[in-house]
Amino acid sequence: MPIRSYGYLHMCFTLSSCALLLTAMPAAGQALPPPPSASDAQAAWELHLEIIINQRSTQRVEKVTQQNGELLISREVLLELGLPREHVNHQDDIINISRLSGLEARYHSPSQRLYLEVPADWLPHQLHTNAPHSNTYPLQSSSGALLNYDAYISDTQHGATVASLGHEARLFGDAGTLTTSGIYREIMSGESGLEEGYRRFDTRWEYADQERMIQYAAGDVITRPLGWTNAVRLGGIQVSRNFALRPDLVTHPLPEFSGEAAVPTTLDLFIDGSRQSSMELTPGPFTVTNMPMVTGAGTATIVTTDSQGRQVSTNLPFYVSSELLQPGLTSFSISAGALRRHFGQRDFAYGGAAAAGSYRRGISNLFTMELQSEASDDLTAVGAGGTFGLWRLGTLETAYRQSYSEGVTGEAYTAGYRYRSRRFNVGLRHQVEQADFMDLANSTHRAANDRTQREVSQLTTGLSLGRMGSLAGGYFDIKTGDDSRTRLVNLSYNRSLWQRMHLSLSANREIGGDWNTLAQVTVPLNSSPGTLSASVRRDNDGDLTNRVQYAHTPPLQGGWGWNLAYEQRETDSDYRQADVTWRGTSTELRGGIFGSGNNDVRFANARGSLVRMDNQWFATNYIRDGFVVVSTDGQADVPVRFENQLVGHTRGSGHLLVPWARAYYAGKYEIDPLVLPAHLDVPTVEQRVAVNAGSGYLLRFPVERVIAATLPLLDRQGEPLPLGSRVVTGSGATALVGWDGLTYLEGLQSNNQLQVTLPDGSACVLSLSIDTQIDDIQQLGPQSCL
Repeated sequence: MPIRSYGYLHMCFTLSSCALLLTAMPAAGQALPPPPSASDAQAAWELHLEIIINQRSTQRVEKVTQQNGELLISREVLLELGLPREHVNHQDDIINISRLSGLEARYHSPSQRLYLEVPADWLPHQLHTNAPHSNTYPLQSSSGALLNYDAYISDTQHGATVASLGHEARLFGDAGTLTTSGIYREIMSGESGLEEGYRRFDTRWEYADQERMIQYAAGDVITRPLGWTNAVRLGGIQVSRNFALRPDLVTHPLPEFSGEAAVPTTLDLFIDGSRQSSMELTPGPFTVTNMPMVTGAGTATIVTTDSQGRQVSTNLPFYVSSELLQPGLTSFSISAGALRRHFGQRDFAYGGAAAAGSYRRGISNLFTMELQSEASDDLTAVGAGGTFGLWRLGTLETAYRQSYSEGVTGEAYTAGYRYRSRRFNVGLRHQVEQADFMDLANSTHRAANDRTQREVSQLTTGLSLGRMGSLAGGYFDIKTGDDSRTRLVNLSYNRSLWQRMHLSLSANREIGGDWNTLAQVTVPLNSSPGTLSASVRRDNDGDLTNRVQYAHTPPLQGGWGWNLAYEQRETDSDYRQADVTWRGTSTELRGGIFGSGNNDVRFANARGSLVRMDNQWFATNYIRDGFVVVSTDGQADVPVRFENQLVGHTRGSGHLLVPWARAYYAGKYEIDPLVLPAHLDVPTVEQRVAVNAGSGYLLRFPVERVIAATLPLLDRQGEPLPLGSRVVTGSGATALVGWDGLTYLEGLQSNNQLQVTLPDGSACVLSLSIDTQIDDIQQLGPQSCL
């Protein structure tokens, strides 16, 4: 959304330049050299002058001819200096700039400079991108395999003992990632309503083309809906645009601020009172864009300071919406296959053929077009919509869909509005689906005689009260054609108290019923690890429940955690819970008891991951996304840091698995080579790498063995060679002779020829033999250079 202050800034800069013309240049009051005499009035003087344009040096010295008090310069030079072609478009190759309209020229003899003053719009346009530049790191993936497991067993006093094992298995490499997941459940004793046996969830292959930002998938896929459509599960293929492959890319339009500078100027950019950047402007038009990543309404303040210290401040309100796409940017998704039914209940339940597609394109900074279509054996549905930017008033979303199924046409409408600012936000949405409207999401469970019109309206809002906390509220109204209606209201209030305490209040109510309220206070403990919380809840029947909980999450690097809770219920048995968690480097174990009255449930849980990479097995904590295996070429106990935090030491094989790599993010990995022996060299101690989603990468830090030695070098008389003598080995390595002839040499071989050049230019040579099997810096005796 462009926000311009072009004319305002142009006026300010031009006025400042007018004042500066009288004060900034030391020769403003000096006269030109004496006029030529009558005898040489027609003589031409050839000068070589530094060109100054609008008080800024061009760092160029050009040939200028002075004749009859007028200045002549090459037309080509003026074009190279950036002056517009339309203003210097003369037929002659040499232009008399003293007569050039719009340009003021002045020759300053003492400094040998040519000062030119031109309108600011004559100069080249400057584009300043305020956001920091992000390098695009290619996504990495090494060949390997991973198994995530989650084993759980529970036992009740009067029920069944049930054990289950959930899994997610992955094979990954340059060809993509193959993933399958499921769960095996067995009833060991007693009776339970759960099904026994194995249940498959998803099996899918994925491949990412980072350069084109396209994701390919085959197997069990989920369609990618728009904001006004529904997602369905298919067994088939999918091709879609995935902007997450480029974290450095900003997809929504950003405001730009334009103006003109007549003289060299410093520009400071403030966003909502916080300084974001400072930049130097050369004379001419400028545009500042790519502001920091903020969304919603705000105010940018541009402060310009000229060379005399005079400041001009301009406030420019803006609105940034992430629902819009930059002009020319497109997003799409195409899915085709068979509808999947009864997910989580049956392994292979697929229906008839179906396809779904969506498309978004940024038309302008204020409009993004959206298209959608779905089809199956007996259904066709299409839709069109868009998101409109309302300048600084928020965004408007509209959509229309039409379906044709079993000879009947149905329609659906969607309209919404959203506004966000630092202090206030509001969202409105209304959706109507006629009784005859069908899409893939409801075609599997909605029979013809069950079709009724459905209307959904919602209002959400939030208000920041600064130090007093924040308020939020919502209203939801759902109506169907059979005259049933559900209306819900919710309110919440949150505030930070003293000593890091936190207060949370919430209330929910169905219109026509009673309120359900909750008040909770959370207190982080300073004397011991963990957090203490107390809450009071009142349900819509008027019953009160009091709860106290003391919890501590185990540290990410490993350790103990626990959760103790007691809940007093007014009309039911009290609830109690106690469990403990231990997180190690290879797994996480959890066990405890919970229940009410005489119905206690005892449980135990173990979860983690097994990884196979670089011919090594690794046991680690549960890996949710990507990971990195650091290799130091077999060197054990080397400290490894991830994002400046120590994560561990390499094991005996010289490996360490870092399980917290976030997909697509270029994380920084470092090793500390100071623990290595002196004969080992690490050329690289820091690397950045971005890992593909769901895969792992083998990050090598090569460790090179260095054969080195120290020895005194002597001359023919047995005296130490002079300080500073230069030694060159047969491999090309060089060294300098120190005090008493002591010299350190590396890169040696079994037999070496050393060339020594003395400070006086004379030279000598010597042969040196050493044992290359010794893993240390060898201390050799004196060697004579002949």
